[in-house]
Amino acid sequence: MMKISSTFTNFLKSAAIILIFLYLGKGITAISGLPIPGAIFGLLLLFLALNLRFIRYHTMLPASSFLLSNMTLFFVPVGVGLLQYGALLSQHWLAITASSVLSTVVVLLVVGHCYQRLTK
Repeated sequence: MMKISSTFTNFLKSAAIILIFLYLGKGITAISGLPIPGAIFGLLLLFLALNLRFIRYHTMLPASSFLLSNMTLFFVPVGVGLLQYGALLSQHWLAITASSVLSTVVVLLVVGHCYQRLTK
């Protein structure tokens, strides 16, 4: 019983940390008025907190591993939303496909180049 209670408490603690950083990011967006989603600011703040070791990696494991293992469920609403725009997607499929392929290639090239430069 104690192990289950401890596991649940650790999960709640890590989920609370994620939510705190999410709402901190949303607050920054609301105050600054920048057109950047609050979740992005929250992720950057969490990244900095983890890198500066204000938050330990193992503290985040319970909620983060749960979210990552169930990530596919988060794509269901997007897929359902795409069904509503079937006519629009079929009309512009070439531009969508070309931009997706081109942006993927550009990202791969930039990341590869940065990795090669940083490893030297």
